[in-house]
Amino acid sequence: MAVAPSKPKRPDYFFIAVLLLTGLVSGWLLLMPFVPAIARMTMRRFHLSSESFGLWAIQAPIPAMYNFGNQYEVSDLPAGLITPVLDTTRPRYINHFPTRMLTFANTRYNLLCEGRHCYLTIRSAYRGQLLESKIEARPIGEGRYQWIRESSEFIDPAAMDQSKSTDPLGLDQLVLPEVLQ
Repeated sequence: MAVAPSKPKRPDYFFIAVLLLTGLVSGWLLLMPFVPAIARMTMRRFHLSSESFGLWAIQAPIPAMYNFGNQYEVSDLPAGLITPVLDTTRPRYINHFPTRMLTFANTRYNLLCEGRHCYLTIRSAYRGQLLESKIEARPIGEGRYQWIRESSEFIDPAAMDQSKSTDPLGLDQLVLPEVLQ
């Protein structure tokens, strides 16, 4: 039986790098419930609205979490254009990366195969924080479309709930011509 040498001749830098990366990712995940800035950066990552590509790329090793409440709504009309008396559209829930509705998978084909405009509103909620993004998908031919981000901002969920309770029909959000105002 051969005896293995007692010490390696040089340190294993790859193993050290893997340990450091694992420690950083674990620290990120453990701090997320307590540091709102980390949660906000992670939510922006899921909406593909990070401030820079570098910031998005740094977060690539962090696993996609299921602890955000991700909702989406798809409409043929932009938000606020008309307010229906009875709201027939209800937000649907989706796991991590709600923008995948337009980036890949069968939903992209189903929404955009006929070459129609599509307005997507996505919301991610986590511990009292709510990120809402509004995206317009405009067809440009040959099954392709242009992705236009109309907004991506953090909103106060309490204010959103209060506006629904004071005006259940949404009449305060009607867009009226100047003549009627």
